[in-house]
Amino acid sequence: MEEIEIVYRKISDLTLLDDNPRKISKRDLERLVDSIRINGFWKHRPIALSEREGKLYVLAGHQRIKAAKKLKISEVPTILYHNLTEEQEADIVLRDNINNGEWDFEKLQLGDWSNKADFSFIGLDIPVEDKQPEDEEVADEEQEDNEKEEGSEDDPIADEKEDFYRSMLNDCLYESNNEFDIPNLLLEEQAGKLLLPFAPWGADSRLRKDVATYHFYVDDYRFEAIWKDPIKVLTSGVKALVEPNLSVYDTTPIAYGLQQIYKKRWISRYFQECGIKVYADLNVSVKFKEYNKLGLPKGYNAFFTRGYAGRLEYLKGELEVAKEISGLQIPNLLVYGGGDEIRKFCIDNSLVYVQDFINDKSSKKDGKNKRK
Repeated sequence: MEEIEIVYRKISDLTLLDDNPRKISKRDLERLVDSIRINGFWKHRPIALSEREGKLYVLAGHQRIKAAKKLKISEVPTILYHNLTEEQEADIVLRDNINNGEWDFEKLQLGDWSNKADFSFIGLDIPVEDKQPEDEEVADEEQEDNEKEEGSEDDPIADEKEDFYRSMLNDCLYESNNEFDIPNLLLEEQAGKLLLPFAPWGADSRLRKDVATYHFYVDDYRFEAIWKDPIKVLTSGVKALVEPNLSVYDTTPIAYGLQQIYKKRWISRYFQECGIKVYADLNVSVKFKEYNKLGLPKGYNAFFTRGYAGRLEYLKGELEVAKEISGLQIPNLLVYGGGDEIRKFCIDNSLVYVQDFINDKSSKKDGKNKRK
């Protein structure tokens, strides 16, 4: 079996097997998309190819190809095998999807793994055993633990904070400057300079307590979990947040788009009520630009948006919105990613450009950075 070095090839040049025996659930595909968005393509797992009749067939990596297409990644790392027999091809296809060995769950739970990785994020389910007390001593220990949970003086500060956060989580109407009752953000709780570390929500283990600022330029399904239970975000120790970026496009019905804007602004106001500083998200389609101003009081001067290569006009429009609301010629607008053109525009206009480390990492090719 012969192979050559890892080469980046266009996805459009690759052919998927019609009879690929592996399938993936929607949930697992979302996890895979997140992993590639955050980490890029691991070079130790390139797409395995075999050449037949002038075509490059994918032997291993069908699901990663699907995820790459969702992320609009045009090129992927590949390795091309030559002169494979049908048996060798089948061996690669099948072995790539077989987990040899078993997890040692005891080591996973007792070791430091849980502090390094978010098991649920990577799709690893840890079995939970129902343990019954073997004697009265164990039962007494459990009773003491329960008493602590009910509110003894030994409760950690984190528990007190969680109680406060939950007490603030009520069905309520916040004051609003518009006919749709979209809540106003608080001027006194607007964010200022970008506090580091800065990370996307869900990128690392949520056991981390060192992230100062989270953003939500991630898939919408992550926000749905936050909408149902925002306490995990608050107890993470975060000090500032970018408003959750719920997708609205020019094809989105206005009624649905208004609901999306209402939800992100309501949860952001709730975060502010809990003492978290907030950047207003300006990353919406042109159709919803005016609606996205609702709930942003005059003088608010904390904005964030997502930069996109080849779409400078969007950023120019968002800068004008930030100027209008803040009343300043140089507003506090931070731009996340977008490449060299976007970065230059930020420099020319005294805006803060934040490197999109995810795309930067995933676009490395032969030791060089390649913008997608």
